[in-house]
Amino acid sequence: MIADKDISLTFMKGMEVLEAFEHAAHPLTIPELSRVTGINRSVTRRLVLTLVQLGYLLEANRAYTPSPRVLRLASGYLKERQFGRTVQPVMASYSKRLGDAISLAVRDGVDAIYVAYSPGDPALITSGFNIGSRLPLTATAIGRVLLAFEEPAEVDRILAAPSAVFTPATKTDPAAILKDLAEIRVRGFAHVTGEYEPGVASIAVAVTGANNIAKAALGIVGPAARFEKPEICAGKAELLAECADTLSSFV
Repeated sequence: MIADKDISLTFMKGMEVLEAFEHAAHPLTIPELSRVTGINRSVTRRLVLTLVQLGYLLEANRAYTPSPRVLRLASGYLKERQFGRTVQPVMASYSKRLGDAISLAVRDGVDAIYVAYSPGDPALITSGFNIGSRLPLTATAIGRVLLAFEEPAEVDRILAAPSAVFTPATKTDPAAILKDLAEIRVRGFAHVTGEYEPGVASIAVAVTGANNIAKAALGIVGPAARFEKPEICAGKAELLAECADTLSSFV
């Protein structure tokens, strides 16, 4: 645990301003950013102008958007794990074999965040998510498999908070989710249908490291009708597991 005296509250507030753009569908004004972050308007103004000066925000008509420079913040993470040179080619090979787009995600708090993506058959529907997109751990296959291979105490901590409801099929009861996680560990993959988006199913496997703890997860998404037959799900999960084994030393 880092001591409070070693933390810069101003820097934390600056990061809150940047993170406020994550779900923004349009440029945000200073009053909007102040409202979203809960930071005093005058402080928000100074933070925004500092981020403009540093090149992380762009201004037009007194509204602000992130600049391409924000992508540099992720470049070290991606380079260290050889995403472009090693991870992406492996995923591309398996997406062709599967005929599905493959996403690679890691856990970030109570979300799964996409860090790599390889398109499959363009004729099929895709998830519509991009690198950097966040998904809930409890309502998606890629999130559930991350939870299934996580430390039990951490799972209990996450499930202690109320789970969001996305569709009538979303599981929110911790006991039901824990039962599903146990089944995932036995089966080796997660299969979730209609809990995050109606009519959409997903399959995912864990990329595990030491002590069988998930370092990341690989998942595919498609119309629920494509994944109705158990043998189809098992076949796709087997290929995903092969891909996960190949990637385990890089992720």
